[in-house]
Amino acid sequence: MHNGYLKSLKEVVHFYNTRDTLPRCKSEDRGENVTCWPAPENPETINRKQLGDLKLTGEQEDLLVAFLKTLTDGYSQPAK
Repeated sequence: MHNGYLKSLKEVVHFYNTRDTLPRCKSEDRGENVTCWPAPENPETINRKQLGDLKLTGEQEDLLVAFLKTLTDGYSQPAK
């Protein structure tokens, strides 16, 4: 995402789905990005109307990721 914190499409979908339902992580929490989320960098900019509690199951998250991976504009980023 914008700051590089989330590294995969699966993490992004999980974040949008659970940001407001999972607890805040405590320091050195091993469940970060799975069972808890760190505090937001700037709480004033959080979109609370459309994101954060999509009520998707884990399977639905996976299906959404699979669908999103089918979308393409034909552009392939060169390998680094």
